[in-house]
Amino acid sequence: MREPPGRAHLCVLFLRLLGLTLLVAFLSLLSQVDVLYGSRGLLPLQHYLEALRPTARMLRVPTLFWLSCSDTALQVAALAGALLSGGLIANVAPRYCLIGAWLLYLSYACVGQAFLGFQWDNLLLETAFFSLFITPGGLRPRVMSAPHPIAIFLMQWLLFRLHVESGAAKLLSGDPTWRSLTAMIDYYETAPLPTWLGWYAHQMPIWAHKACAAFTFLVELIAPLCIWGPRRLRVVAFLLMAAMQLSVILTANYGFFNYLSLALCLFVLDDTHLQWLRCRLGLSIPAPVRRRVARWQTAALAVLALVLVPLSVILFAPFYRPLAGLNQAITPVRAAIAPFRSLNIYHLFATMTLVRREVVIEGSNDGTRWMAYEFRYKPGDPRRAPPFVAPHQPRVDFQLWFLLLHGRQPRDRYFQNLLARLFHAPGAVAGLFSHQPFPDAPPRFIRLAFYRYRFTDWATRRATGAWWQRELLRYSETFSAASFRH
Repeated sequence: MREPPGRAHLCVLFLRLLGLTLLVAFLSLLSQVDVLYGSRGLLPLQHYLEALRPTARMLRVPTLFWLSCSDTALQVAALAGALLSGGLIANVAPRYCLIGAWLLYLSYACVGQAFLGFQWDNLLLETAFFSLFITPGGLRPRVMSAPHPIAIFLMQWLLFRLHVESGAAKLLSGDPTWRSLTAMIDYYETAPLPTWLGWYAHQMPIWAHKACAAFTFLVELIAPLCIWGPRRLRVVAFLLMAAMQLSVILTANYGFFNYLSLALCLFVLDDTHLQWLRCRLGLSIPAPVRRRVARWQTAALAVLALVLVPLSVILFAPFYRPLAGLNQAITPVRAAIAPFRSLNIYHLFATMTLVRREVVIEGSNDGTRWMAYEFRYKPGDPRRAPPFVAPHQPRVDFQLWFLLLHGRQPRDRYFQNLLARLFHAPGAVAGLFSHQPFPDAPPRFIRLAFYRYRFTDWATRRATGAWWQRELLRYSETFSAASFRH
């Protein structure tokens, strides 16, 4: 009987990439944790936990910040997470480092409010959790042992779900743009933080956009079926998945999400593929050590798989309308596992946004001459090229995309606090802006300008140098410092 392909060396490579992703995630948080959750931040964590304290328990809100949520604690936790991530990369006590990094990121995520509620935050936590079963123990493991086949299956199952759930959600949502293959026509223009290459992708003809939508379904619904297929077919599936992730990286900024997804795609391959690559590069690859696996370990992993695999299917089932009634039935289960965010559902771009609306904050000292606050990364000045910023995710710039998603008056608490800080503590939020239009003292007045943004076409770009064209929809009322409590 032919032995299944080994993945010992593949796991080593993946764990280094996971450590690198965690390192980026923690450093990204470290650079903005003060403005997000600090005492003068947009959503101060101290106020949030004080409101939760009378009713919350550790299992409902599993965060280390119950111990301390001072500005120093917020920074130290992010720095500690970065150090633990470095330990995973360097293969120093990798299992302990991974457990610590998972716990620290969970500590941020479960109290992250508006800023850490994204599917890639969930994916990072779920990936770290499942990766524990392929991570070697010990303080300095030097001998690579073959990972358990069930542990490998759980990683492959995560990769399978990430793709298939996203593809199925697009069809089950009933979004007409996916069914007509026109979803990509507006995608690049309406992505939360597009890149300048996204502008070029937007200029493609309609037939090319439709081909991209068809390619998305091919990668999300067909390619994952090859994860457990023949070796050559798995190479094709890997190349298709990797191509889609790279295309997203080039045209939009979703933080570390696509880099992590690309790393997960490695589980389509096995060590023979790495051996082929190393031979082409003139490198040798040592054979992994085969260790006898205790029966209790196999039994434990089997039980874990028999629980988690069906449960993950049940959690996604309500997306299928005939099974929507399951929502109520599985509410207790969902409530029990949700705080840990380590078994999730994925429904990326299930429905498409066709119109991009942006808010521009303007300040004035006389009510006549207004100057704009220019955020570092989100669309503002039409002549500024959409930047590359991933794998860092500027959480405020990204969150502002949702502010006018439904065309309503912005009432989000973080945004109201942002306006208040501009009057009463401008230094606390100064880092959000590429320049400070009022460097000496806060403005007397602030108003909001609401625009519809569109990418320019080739002719306009050549004539004006502008990447965006924008249409003023309306102005808000004028605010003063008295409009916001200090």
